[in-house]
Amino acid sequence: MHLSGVLFQPAAPLEAEARYGGKLTLANRGDPPAGFDPMRTSSIALHHVAGALFGPGNLVMRCRENIYFACPALATGWSSNQTSTEWTFTIRRGVFWHDGVPFTAEDVEFWFNLVFFGAESNGKVRAPAYFANELGKVRRVELAGRDTVRVVFAERNPHFIEILANPRFKIAHPKHLMAPEIERGNVSVSPLDVGLVGTGPFRLGRYRRGSLVRLERFDAYWERDESGNRLPYLDRIDYVVIPEPYAMDIAFRSGRLDGTARGQGHYLTTERMKRYVDELGESVAFARIEGGNFRLAFNVLRPGPWQDARVRRAIALWIDKPAAIPIALGGFGWTSPDLGPPDIPIPRHFTNWPKFDIEPLDVRREEAGRLMEEAGYGRGFSMDHLTRGLNTAPAEFLKAQLSGLGVDLRLRIVDEGEWNRARVSLDYDSQQGRLTPSPIPEGTESVYGRYSINPDAYAKHEDPRVDELYRRLRRAGGLAQRVALWREIERYLFVEQTYIVPIAEAVNVVAYRSYVRGVAVPTEDAHTNTDFATVWIDETVRR
Repeated sequence: MHLSGVLFQPAAPLEAEARYGGKLTLANRGDPPAGFDPMRTSSIALHHVAGALFGPGNLVMRCRENIYFACPALATGWSSNQTSTEWTFTIRRGVFWHDGVPFTAEDVEFWFNLVFFGAESNGKVRAPAYFANELGKVRRVELAGRDTVRVVFAERNPHFIEILANPRFKIAHPKHLMAPEIERGNVSVSPLDVGLVGTGPFRLGRYRRGSLVRLERFDAYWERDESGNRLPYLDRIDYVVIPEPYAMDIAFRSGRLDGTARGQGHYLTTERMKRYVDELGESVAFARIEGGNFRLAFNVLRPGPWQDARVRRAIALWIDKPAAIPIALGGFGWTSPDLGPPDIPIPRHFTNWPKFDIEPLDVRREEAGRLMEEAGYGRGFSMDHLTRGLNTAPAEFLKAQLSGLGVDLRLRIVDEGEWNRARVSLDYDSQQGRLTPSPIPEGTESVYGRYSINPDAYAKHEDPRVDELYRRLRRAGGLAQRVALWREIERYLFVEQTYIVPIAEAVNVVAYRSYVRGVAVPTEDAHTNTDFATVWIDETVRR
């Protein structure tokens, strides 16, 4: 019982139409971190909530019916010059912040400047957004008219629109509230500090840390459905903070939740999904989303044997990757040389998977042992490993695997607060997790690029060649050239330098009650379509 791309709703009458009213209760993996600031974190604990609060995208958004295209959002149109160095946006009229203040081109100019340049006031400095470099090297942002904003880049940037459509890059920074704070020296001001005022389909009703984020319908929201009716349909969304996955399962199966959380550890495993089906039958439906790459990443800026590329390569060759699927990914996943599940129609030309290291395991392990001896670490070594307490199974899998190579992986198990701090620090030798896929390769630099300009990157390195490879990729024109450059980046990162060890691709499974209609399920990247503006409750099924 599963779906791909759309929500499977076995009990839905064909003539059912969306209706207004009702509330949706969803689990959330934890409190949204970083003061609800999308400039500071890509955590799904924020972005599962942030779509409804701040909107489904940015000036542009991934189209709900096909996430591989960009649709208008807070901008109604855009254009570029012939060299793709200048992008001009027409800002949508009739959009309001939740406090009733109109959203204007000045808000967009303010936001872009915060993203690219940060801020400075009273001797204090606000860093640019973690994703600034991914958007390109900018020269200036300027108002070009009452409803027009122009972004001028130092280099050709033909794929800027597709990159900007990333749902993590939300505009959550009202100028009329944040600029005065920054001018007073509060350069670290966050959306939470100014009351979580957004432009999304739902506005803040109540926030109780550790318990609940309640959002209520914003009647002045700009978006309409295909029939011209105002969105959203729901009156309210309650996000219940449930850090423990099994507590979430109990709450869902007992009828206290309408949908499960998105996020590692909370996505269903085959065993947990079976219990849902056994107990609830056709009253539950499942969304299957291509879920990103489970990988091991090295901090080569920290002294240790892992600074030697031969050691990193040996670790990559040693790991039994198919074995990770039942243990580390809960039974839902795939690995090379496959191209992914046939029921999830992701484009194959940019599939985020390298086509190498597919030799028999015994052959790879023999070469791994040789490389360890050659590097002078035949007896092995110890390496600490940043581990999320919410899901230790992937780290435990890696520890068991690497023990055979003589590597003692010392698990440093941390809570979510420490994880969000530590993963952008240089305090640990290695870390793992899942790299959420980007539909386009230009959108991966913030997780693969140099640490000093991409602190959210999982591997910690200062390799200028990576900068150059991404620069060439952003300047590339035709599809064939882009694919060739992406393959070159993959080989450099995963084989020649082995800053990252890709292990297996996850498939994320989320459950909803069958009366929950209109969920726009993305084919990949579960950060997408979290606005829930098109969701409605079918009371005929609920009864």
